[in-house]
Amino acid sequence: MDFKNVLVTGAGGLLGQHVVRELDGRCSVEGFDLKAGSADIKWHVGNLTDAASVAKAVEGKDAIVQIAAIPNIWSGTGEVTMQVNVVGLYNLLSAAEEAGVRRVVICSSDSVVGFTVNEGAMRPPQYLPVDLDHPLNATDPYALSKILGEEMGRSFASRGKLEILVMRPVFVAYPEMYGEIRTRSQSPSTYKGQMAGGPSSAGGGPCWHHIDPRDAARAFRMGLEMTYRGFDKFFLSANVTLAPEPTLERLRKAVGHLPEIRDPAVYENNPYAPLYDLSHTRDVLGFEAEYDARSVSLLQDAG
Repeated sequence: MDFKNVLVTGAGGLLGQHVVRELDGRCSVEGFDLKAGSADIKWHVGNLTDAASVAKAVEGKDAIVQIAAIPNIWSGTGEVTMQVNVVGLYNLLSAAEEAGVRRVVICSSDSVVGFTVNEGAMRPPQYLPVDLDHPLNATDPYALSKILGEEMGRSFASRGKLEILVMRPVFVAYPEMYGEIRTRSQSPSTYKGQMAGGPSSAGGGPCWHHIDPRDAARAFRMGLEMTYRGFDKFFLSANVTLAPEPTLERLRKAVGHLPEIRDPAVYENNPYAPLYDLSHTRDVLGFEAEYDARSVSLLQDAG
């Protein structure tokens, strides 16, 4: 890895911990979070909205993996979400540019497409599979903050001092959620049990997209290792959904119709393929998911 000194923001969170472990032994890693985590690394305690603490944390870094954020629509008000995810990101990128950081890998979300968890305000895809040219349709503050963050990254990259790569992970399915997903898959319309994903159930949106945290962490590491070709974005998803029905059947049931299918072979060859076009991620980033939570959580008997 060309980058020797890497800062991981949100390093104490669930995904951040996986990223720190993925980078261990490959570079010198420091963490930034609201409080010190359990990893045996140097910690910077602060908030992204505090420009001074951010500036101190980025000193001497070659690269940053930016994960710290309000992570979903239930974790903060719209105002707080915008302050942390937009103003906080601006503070980080400004400080990084000033400190001579070379690359920042930003954690965005597939929520930018508009078809995730905001029931009553979701925007179905205009065509499938959804690629990087698909219109963005934020219908909640979280998704809007991620769109603004992506455009901010593009703006900073255009200034010529920072290399910016954006990751759009789908719902990160942690092993402790598998029990819920397995049970819910047996009766998805009547399930009344525990919700590991907040007020909405675990498993990203109507089609139950997911990615294993180990895969997500590996993708962020590959974002640090890849040859930079200019500002870019990458969907991150497992190769299958977790919904009990095939993807197109599930989508038709959810919205009442199917959009234009631009590449039918995707769903003919893999009926449970995600809504997102992963070819750019495979061809440019070199990433394909290794872990299949579907076989672990759905195809094994509960208990």
